[in-house]
Amino acid sequence: MPEASGKFCERGGRFAAHSSNEDMSPVFYKKLSFIAFFNAGVRVIDVRDPFQPKEVGHFIPPITEATDKRCIRIDGQQRCKVAVQTNNVETDDRGLIYIVDRANTGLHILELTGEAKAIAGQPPN
Repeated sequence: MPEASGKFCERGGRFAAHSSNEDMSPVFYKKLSFIAFFNAGVRVIDVRDPFQPKEVGHFIPPITEATDKRCIRIDGQQRCKVAVQTNNVETDDRGLIYIVDRANTGLHILELTGEAKAIAGQPPN
């Protein structure tokens, strides 16, 4: 995912792939993978061709009143920004996606839409 697509390096907190779902339920197995990307939320990857993975969806939780600051030290100065930090992602056999945030933004329970939902073979809404 190109950083420029969301200016993630400027958002604060971490930006990078962190964890992937490990559930092998038939609904997503060998079709879709879900990867937590800290301040870039969760990314949905089409892995039907493992040599050409392609992002087909994403969700970035909104910042809430509970979202905590992420701080770093630059040139001896503490710099802080409020930033979502999607930390873990899990799925279940019903096709739901669960993401949690390490910056106190909370738990989100997600359903696929669009292209990703079609790849999973789920009925349209």
